[in-house]
Amino acid sequence: FTYFLGAYSGLLYSCSLNLYSLAIVKYRKPDRYIRSKVEPFLHGVPIAYALIYSTTLLAKRNFNDNGGGNCYAPVYNPPHCIGYEDGETREGFDIPCGRGHDGAVVFYYLTG
Repeated sequence: FTYFLGAYSGLLYSCSLNLYSLAIVKYRKPDRYIRSKVEPFLHGVPIAYALIYSTTLLAKRNFNDNGGGNCYAPVYNPPHCIGYEDGETREGFDIPCGRGHDGAVVFYYLTG
């Protein structure tokens, strides 16, 4: 959750800085205009987008171990799931096999 929140907000804040520079240098917008019209979007869009994206992945249970000790958004298919259908839970385990398939759908839907 924290990785996606930081990665996407950081990426979009970088875009915001570029848009701010564009408004100042190319379009010569005064500070008052930028402060009242542009700046709320430069802060609001990165924060809102990153929160919505991270929360959606969390709510849909798309954070799984990627095999290296990190929680990322891969599909959960460990070796004990071989021979089991998606959604089935093997005896002795709590997490169903194939969990997280819709993570790619969420990713493509929110990233365009």
